[in-house]
Amino acid sequence: MKIELKNIKYAAFASEETSCYTASLYVDGKKIGEVSNDGKGGCDLFRGDHVAYKEADTWCRQNLPKWSLPEFSDEEHETDLEHHCGSLLETWQYTKDYKRLIKIKVLFIFPDKPGVYEIKHRGQAERVVEKLQAQHPGIRILNTLPLDEAVALFRSA
Repeated sequence: MKIELKNIKYAAFASEETSCYTASLYVDGKKIGEVSNDGKGGCDLFRGDHVAYKEADTWCRQNLPKWSLPEFSDEEHETDLEHHCGSLLETWQYTKDYKRLIKIKVLFIFPDKPGVYEIKHRGQAERVVEKLQAQHPGIRILNTLPLDEAVALFRSA
């Protein structure tokens, strides 16, 4: 099952306890409704086809990895559709930030150091990439990776 958020509108200024957003929720290419959160710590709201929502929620619980907060407890929780929508929103935010940054910077990761490093490329991205690769063999340059892989590394660093 393919679950997507489209037409995302995110309001950072209104996000207090949770992310304040609205989005169209699609399942297998078909819009099933709108999902939103007011950013004040409550649950997501859904307007639309509740039967399709319940089917997608059941699929998420049965097929997506369980999660926990080890700093608080080892208890594992099922990934429900609301949690999955939060993860999709977070990925959208990281993707947006990543795309904005690579317009002006080369982002890279050293194999033996944590974190993502950056250098302004001033319109000379290829030249900066070549120089970095020559000076630091084994370096991973996010700008040269496929988008999904680069965003995953950017997100995890």
